[in-house]
Amino acid sequence: MAAGLLAFLSAGVYAGGQLPEARDLAAVAADAGTRPILIEVAQRDCPYCAVVREDFLEPMILSGDYRDRVVMLQLHRDSGQSLKGFDGAQIEPEDFAARYHITVTPTVLLLGPDGRLLTPPLVGLSTPDFYGAFLDEAIDQAGAALKDAARTPAPRRHADG
Repeated sequence: MAAGLLAFLSAGVYAGGQLPEARDLAAVAADAGTRPILIEVAQRDCPYCAVVREDFLEPMILSGDYRDRVVMLQLHRDSGQSLKGFDGAQIEPEDFAARYHITVTPTVLLLGPDGRLLTPPLVGLSTPDFYGAFLDEAIDQAGAALKDAARTPAPRRHADG
């Protein structure tokens, strides 16, 4: 119970529908269960990042329809404030973005609890009319990938000899 509360507080609260800043990905991952982790990698003065956040992600939070489907966070790659990565080690936002080969903002990642990409990233905002559908499809694919991984038994090891 205390660990869940700690993860909730460290991830940020969906207060007023705002997209919380990523601070402790290890805690978020521990609490996500079978939900994928969505991270909008943004920059402070990026107008397209603001559109993705304000027109798509924050309304999704406010609707409540995604609470059981996905954990949503944002990461400002130019914030200069380090965060705790999926492995528990501190990482700079620029290094986190580089790990996923992000060169354009906004980029939306859908990740498993180990930080593994579950779907191809959504890069930029070239088609706002269809972006909501692209997000929904990516969230569904990521959720299905996590559930499939949970159902797939680990390979058996055979003893040599």
